[in-house]
Amino acid sequence: MKRNLVFIALAGLFINNAHANDLNNFVKMNEEATFIEGDNVVHVPEANEYSLQQDYSLAERAAAMGAVAVSADGTQFKADLSEETLALLEQAVKIMQEQGFDSSVFSTEPHEATVPALPNDVISPLKVIGADNRVKVTNTTSVPHLYNGRIAVGCTGTLITKTHVLTAGHCVSNGSGTWYKSLNFTAGQNGSYKPWGTTTWKNAVTTTAWHNNGDTNYDYAIIVLNSAPHGGHSGWGTYSDGTHSVTGYPGDKPTGTMWTDSGSTSAISSYRVCYTLDTAGGQSGSGIKDSNNYVRGIHTTGSTTRNCGTRLTSTVYNTLKSWIANNP
Repeated sequence: MKRNLVFIALAGLFINNAHANDLNNFVKMNEEATFIEGDNVVHVPEANEYSLQQDYSLAERAAAMGAVAVSADGTQFKADLSEETLALLEQAVKIMQEQGFDSSVFSTEPHEATVPALPNDVISPLKVIGADNRVKVTNTTSVPHLYNGRIAVGCTGTLITKTHVLTAGHCVSNGSGTWYKSLNFTAGQNGSYKPWGTTTWKNAVTTTAWHNNGDTNYDYAIIVLNSAPHGGHSGWGTYSDGTHSVTGYPGDKPTGTMWTDSGSTSAISSYRVCYTLDTAGGQSGSGIKDSNNYVRGIHTTGSTTRNCGTRLTSTVYNTLKSWIANNP
């Protein structure tokens, strides 16, 4: 009963407030998009001054979490987030946390895919290369690996609906107002083998803070596909500490091969999670998955001492859900 009353109260916060509509109000922009053409052209961002910033004012947070979107033909859209709406959302999240709700409240369950028969020459034992802790994924059509895919621009993404790919903001935009063009997605790619072929994209969405200012605390995006590769998707939701894995398509390995590493992770701020898991360029946008294979973060940056990613908080989760609802 207590939980039902909390949910009713939270629903009222949004339903009875007209300002909540700005979460869904994507407006066409007059300016046509500029694109960077080509495959494998993404540059992994360095940790910058934003990585150390943890305190933003309400106005700064609302401005940062506004969304910008682009279609494959270059049409751009934007959705500004008002301070009133963000305050309501943060108030709702705070109430739920105070009532003891865990991360499962802000989670989406996985959906099974249609899996093709795998060629005999693709399956082989798992192996570790030298001192590298990454392990090659040889059966990329098995759960959860079939939800991962290679983005042509030189990144990795994870299907979180049948047609929406979660990835890093820097995989769709260079952080200075210019978009990447090669965003087609190949689910479960294994070298030259593409079990479901390559799926074309129609829209991409990221935060205003990343697209215009390169703020690594807001480095996340979705790519909307023209069709469902296989009808399945990963589970995903808000982050909590523990053992996680990062799986993707590193540029220092044979083209199109999938590799994974797992270990402990920890949140270093409200925005970022860090770990010593091995990664390389090309794995940008990979899901940071928990032991149940739910995506809880997005790999974005690396260094010689640690790698880091965007933490999926309750606010980020609800933002992504809004983007998905308004970019079907």
